[in-house]
Amino acid sequence: MGTPAYMAPEAFSGTFGPCSDMYSLGCVLYEMLTGRRPFTGTSWHLINQHLHEQAPPLRSLRPDVPVDLETFTGQLLAKDPADRPTSGQVRSALNLIHDRAFGDSAPRRGEDVSGHVTVGPAEARRGAIIPVRVTKGKPCPACATRTDETAAQSCATYEGEGRLIQWQHTHRVRLPSGIEDGQKIRLRERGTPGTHGGAPGDLYVTVHVTS
Repeated sequence: MGTPAYMAPEAFSGTFGPCSDMYSLGCVLYEMLTGRRPFTGTSWHLINQHLHEQAPPLRSLRPDVPVDLETFTGQLLAKDPADRPTSGQVRSALNLIHDRAFGDSAPRRGEDVSGHVTVGPAEARRGAIIPVRVTKGKPCPACATRTDETAAQSCATYEGEGRLIQWQHTHRVRLPSGIEDGQKIRLRERGTPGTHGGAPGDLYVTVHVTS
């Protein structure tokens, strides 16, 4: 069936597929980067770790690993096979990470981004976990030479938005209890990804409390 230390969760019930190989690759990659396997239990404890537990964050064991590589390794180790990348996506992702982190250019920190979230009085009082989607875009080249105010609305390049999305991600933001209207929260390294090994920028979230 395989070596238990590198087996995908579904493999323990006799189900195998290409996604199972991606999980095993994640285990090998994790060990290559940290010097230890993602799960170090024995016997039934090891099986339970594969089925239900998350491996220690990669950068907690090796802080110099690029954030993108830590995120990608976590995707390979997803418990649900549907959440893992395909073999073709693996190659593309590793090439991109290599170019960003180890290319000829000097490391560059990602840009800071800002977002807004609206919560009710009860959530502000007791705290909550809120999804916040942040987007970084650039002006649409088809609209760049136009000066009329309706340029974005008539843009045919990006569905009338007039901007091209360069980067987009949804974060789960934990709001502390007792937060006030207009208060701003800073989340370190949750902004735009860095390039050539640079750290991501920060995310600033402004909270609006409804009356």
